[in-house]
Amino acid sequence: MGRRRMIAAIGLGVLQIVVVVSLALAGPDDATHRAPIGISAPPVVASTVLKIIDAEPGRPVVARAIATAAAARASVQDGSVVAAVVVDLSSETDILYIASARGTWLNSAVERQVSAIEGPLGRRVEVRDLVPARAGDAGARGVFAIVGVLVILAFAVPIVVTWLRGPVAPTFGLGVLRLAVVSGSSGALGLVAAMVAAGRYGGDVPGWWLIGTLTVLAGATTTMALQSLFGVVGIGIASTVFVLAAAPLVRVGSPLLLPEPWAFITPWLPHGAALDAGINQAYFGGGNLLPPMLVLLAWTALSVLTMVVSRRERTRDHIESPALALG
Repeated sequence: MGRRRMIAAIGLGVLQIVVVVSLALAGPDDATHRAPIGISAPPVVASTVLKIIDAEPGRPVVARAIATAAAARASVQDGSVVAAVVVDLSSETDILYIASARGTWLNSAVERQVSAIEGPLGRRVEVRDLVPARAGDAGARGVFAIVGVLVILAFAVPIVVTWLRGPVAPTFGLGVLRLAVVSGSSGALGLVAAMVAAGRYGGDVPGWWLIGTLTVLAGATTTMALQSLFGVVGIGIASTVFVLAAAPLVRVGSPLLLPEPWAFITPWLPHGAALDAGINQAYFGGGNLLPPMLVLLAWTALSVLTMVVSRRERTRDHIESPALALG
């Protein structure tokens, strides 16, 4: 146990340093990181533009051809891409469709990159907004607030359980009961969040309830798993993963604008997946909820498995220790 605590303390210190450095450096990058966009153009033109985009250093955008202008607009409206360019060869001006609900910084970065690509081709870009943010909700800040509260609650629920019952349940049955209580609390908190979110953004309450419940459950079970491995020190590790690591995202507004490696890592963390799901539900009809929901489910399943294995190892150590002492 002493070795585990030492490893946990060292790991926690490294994580804290990484996050602090990231916070000091993280502002919105001038370029996005692999932002998905669509290109609707005649085949020869689309092929040329796609080759130019693929050759861009750092891959700021990842483009795919879209057959028609209507399909390009639909892909922006359902959140499949962050922007879409429609090329009209009868004019020197192409249309760049965006969703301002995604935030000013992201859209400005995409517009700069598209203009830099099309400028040498003698083309201009006209921007049209297909998914405007609601009044007072620039950059989907309301979704940020809802998800932020859920992440804090996900961290707080196991802390309350630890304060009342200790970091680890003494028996397997009590461990199952603890998990059931945390699951019920996650569902209740998720329902409250769903009522608030549905009242603000509309949409179905069950969809918001699923997002809220899985967000709290994924965060709570992960914190419990870390506690099962490292005891109370696990709470410190969880605070880094779920609170401090979320700060750069809150600051810049989109994972696509985060510096590496956060741009890649954030969508795979619970808070990144929850934010992706919330924005999809609020502004894009909830059509792309499956990937972030699977991320949250994976964190929950892996955490429960970790707790089971950790308990088995503690039981084995407890059984073997007397024999070792006698030897």
